[in-house]
Amino acid sequence: MTETNSDTYPHVVNRSPDRRAPEPRQTDTAREGSTTRRRAPMSEEQRRKLSLAQNAYIASDPRWAEHRRKLADAQIARRMTLTQEELDAVLAMRAKGRTFSYIQEEIGVCHDVIRRELAERGYSTAPARRERCVRRGKGFWRSFD
Repeated sequence: MTETNSDTYPHVVNRSPDRRAPEPRQTDTAREGSTTRRRAPMSEEQRRKLSLAQNAYIASDPRWAEHRRKLADAQIARRMTLTQEELDAVLAMRAKGRTFSYIQEEIGVCHDVIRRELAERGYSTAPARRERCVRRGKGFWRSFD
């Protein structure tokens, strides 16, 4: 086998034994185990100071209300459940034959979450029957398919 430049032919790989890939470097956590801490444990005095500082921030800082709202919004964005309104919208779209990927884009919740929530509440997650699926249009734009 001849040596090739990977820039010229990226699909050709030199498999000669003298050019082995380097061994992966182990990180500290891989060597010591996954239970080791990266940061030293906090002392009681440090914990007490931090708690006092946080409580003072909550009690007196005017920025706390906005900060709290942002934290609440982040929790909602990270949630893994559907609200009742979202569930109603999902069921309405499923009745029209919409796919989970379409519904995901419409309501902004992962399709895995939608499937899990429907299954937990006893609704079918099977693909929509062919006669219930959305029909393709018949206009002139179909010539572009």
